[in-house]
Amino acid sequence: MRRALAVLLLAGCSASSPGPGSSGPPARVVSLAPSITEIVYALGEGGRLVGVCAQCDHPPEVARIPRVGGYLTPSVEVVLATRPDLVIAVPSPGNREAVRALERVGVRMLVVHDRTLADLWASIAQVAEALGVPGAGERLVADVAGRLDAVRTRVAGLAPRRVLVVVGHNPLIAVGGDNLQDELVTLAGGVNVAADAGATWPTLSLELVVARAPEVIVDAAMGSEATGEALFQALPNVPAVRAGRVVRLAGDTLLRAGPRVPDAAAALAAAIHPEAFQPAPAGMTPRAG
Repeated sequence: MRRALAVLLLAGCSASSPGPGSSGPPARVVSLAPSITEIVYALGEGGRLVGVCAQCDHPPEVARIPRVGGYLTPSVEVVLATRPDLVIAVPSPGNREAVRALERVGVRMLVVHDRTLADLWASIAQVAEALGVPGAGERLVADVAGRLDAVRTRVAGLAPRRVLVVVGHNPLIAVGGDNLQDELVTLAGGVNVAADAGATWPTLSLELVVARAPEVIVDAAMGSEATGEALFQALPNVPAVRAGRVVRLAGDTLLRAGPRVPDAAAALAAAIHPEAFQPAPAGMTPRAG
C-alpha cells in the first residue's frame, strides 16, 4: 500500500516540478529550508547542494555547504552567486519576496509544502522528481512510512493520554490542530489538548492549561529552558507536573517535516507511553516536575 502511494505521488508531482525551459536534472541546487536539505541528503543527492539556509544543520556533512541567508530571510544576491540550476523552498511569509525575486530573474524554482504528513510524502516525491531520482523518492517514502508504522504499532492498544506540546514559553505557544505535529501526537498514542484551541500554533493561558489537565507535557521550545522550568513549576496542580511527566524534546526533530519525522514520533511515543519504550529514544530528556 505504501509503495502504491509513493508511485501515485511521484506520477502526479509533475505539476509542481520546474516547468519548461529546464534542461534535465540540476547539478547545482540551493535549499532554503532545513527539512528540504535533509530530504536531499536522504535521497543520496547531498553532493548537488551549493547553498543552504543558515538553519540547516543536519546531517553533519551540511556544515561544509555555503550559507545563503536565513530560513525566513534568504539573500537573493547570495543565492544568485551560487549559480543554481534549481532552488527549493517551502512557503513562509518571510521568504515570499525572495522567492518571487528569484522567479522574476528566471531561476528554476520548486516550492513544496511541509504542514502535514501528506505534504511530507508529496515533498519527497517532488524533490526526487526534480532531481531526476524518482526511484529514490519512492524508496524514501516507503522507508519513512514504514518507520512511522513501527511507532504506531508499538503503542497500539494502549489507552491514549492527554498531551500538551509546548513550542514557546513566553508567551506560551503550543502545537494546535491540523498540522504534522498534531498528527504525530495522535500516532504516538496521545490526545492533543490544544488541538481545538483555534489556531495551528495557539497562544495559551495558564488557566487553559490547568483546565485541560494534560497528563504529559512535551517541551519542544528552544533557547528558553530556564523560563520553562519556572513556568512548569508554577503549575503544580497539572497532572503532568504533579507526576513528573514533563519531557524535553529537541525542537528541530519535532518541527521539521523531513526524513527524521519517525524519530520525532518515537520520542513523542516514549514520552506519552514510557512503559512501551526501554530505553527512551535519543533526543528525549525527562524533566522533574
